[in-house]
Amino acid sequence: MLSLSRRTGLVAGVVLMVASVLTASVASSAEREKTNTVMTVGEMCGGCVKKITKRFDGVEGIAKVQCSIEKQSVTLIPKDRVRLSPKGIWEIMESIGKTPTKMVTPDGTFTSKPKE
Repeated sequence: MLSLSRRTGLVAGVVLMVASVLTASVASSAEREKTNTVMTVGEMCGGCVKKITKRFDGVEGIAKVQCSIEKQSVTLIPKDRVRLSPKGIWEIMESIGKTPTKMVTPDGTFTSKPKE
């Protein structure tokens, strides 16, 4: 049988290991959010969600598209190590009639069409 101090040490080691794994997961999730592009649009309905999702599904470098009717927002999550072009994203939104009122990217915040 293990002594009390040895069991306590073993439990403490396991707790530290679990805490470090959880901390690493939170950090990587926060890092991923820094690469997302979030756009606010004037209006959003179910038809808009379908149109936006369909348009961005085929764009290389985009892992996931999330639309929120309540927040009137579109979040583009890039694939690992991909940096999306703010101007390119803005132009795609314009092409489907959904010009962003605000776009937050790793390259900055835009309220008008980015130059690059």
